[in-house]
Amino acid sequence: METLIFLVGGIFLGFLLRKKNKLREGVEKSITVMIWVLLLFLGIAIGANQQVVDNIHIIGGKAIVLTLGGVLGSIACSYVVYLKYFKR
Repeated sequence: METLIFLVGGIFLGFLLRKKNKLREGVEKSITVMIWVLLLFLGIAIGANQQVVDNIHIIGGKAIVLTLGGVLGSIACSYVVYLKYFKR
């Protein structure tokens, strides 16, 4: 519930402050830095988990399969949409 409250509050503040370009630039830069910090902490948590480290080859293989499936599925769906709606 807290997440939803913060999200709605952020949307409201963004709506009120949408004309403030300098503030928006500062927010965008701070979001980028926060994402980097979160990725760093995620990497630390993964590296500290011995079970993940021991099975990284299995996890990596599954990640590759999921990635390829997602990309190939997106390409196939895009092609179907192209044929149906854009090709004349």
